[in-house]
Amino acid sequence: MSGYRPVPREEIAALLRAGQLTETAIAEQTGVSRPTVAKIRKTLGLPAPRLGHAPRYATVEDAFRDHAHPTAGGHVEWTGVRTGCDAPMVRYRSDSVSAYRVAFQLHHGRNPQGIVYPTCEQPGCVAGAHLADTPMRQATARAAQPVRRSGPPGVPRSEIIALLREGHSNRYIGRTLRTNPLRVARIRAELGLPAIVQTVLPLEEAWRARTRPADGGHLEWTGSRREGLPVLTHAGEAYTAYRVAFGLVHDREPVGRIRPGCGFPRCVAPSHLEDRVIRQTLTTQLTSIFGAAA
Repeated sequence: MSGYRPVPREEIAALLRAGQLTETAIAEQTGVSRPTVAKIRKTLGLPAPRLGHAPRYATVEDAFRDHAHPTAGGHVEWTGVRTGCDAPMVRYRSDSVSAYRVAFQLHHGRNPQGIVYPTCEQPGCVAGAHLADTPMRQATARAAQPVRRSGPPGVPRSEIIALLREGHSNRYIGRTLRTNPLRVARIRAELGLPAIVQTVLPLEEAWRARTRPADGGHLEWTGSRREGLPVLTHAGEAYTAYRVAFGLVHDREPVGRIRPGCGFPRCVAPSHLEDRVIRQTLTTQLTSIFGAAA
């Protein structure tokens, strides 16, 4: 919206010479003070205008239409009263109403909500089609926002669909593609594919499914970790991958902390793991060997 609009002296002089409005009415219509109008009148040597009133209208809509003049481009120029901030106002009886709100109601058939102002590039335009209230501006702003894609942008929908058609579960696809299983479930429902009932693998198979061979006979853990330790959650229970692997080659429960003795940080190869008993045995053997050599 534009700022203050200076009123030419000639415009005030023309209204004074017409003699149809009082100094107060001219001041309200032009947005200047009454003493300013009186000073211009006295400078021109004009007599004081007759006491009277601004034109009266049957409705506020009639008052609006009398000062709203269509121009090129579908705009409507306001020739009536304006405030000091150049806001168009409709003078109706003893009230002043925003010309924007009257024009909005005439065009949209409803009362506006919030603030109304033009959305076109024509300053002060009062064309109803060029006005917007608060809900309309909010709706326009929402429509201009980019559509958010569900799930990480690096996982194409086509890859999820391919694994779904192979018969994999939502959790398997989410873990394999590193995407949210809920996103997989939504795509499954959109395609009308049946849900997969995932059977619980035996503990050993679940452990092996999360390992990967590495050079040197090592076995790397690819599953989750908790505080640095490899962890396997199976049938609602949490196990360390070290303890499961230890039980695959030993017929006893481990004693103390289990850790790889091969030097490979993430190794879970059963034959590379040591508990306290194994470490003490190795220490005793090394002491015996080096002691005998000495």
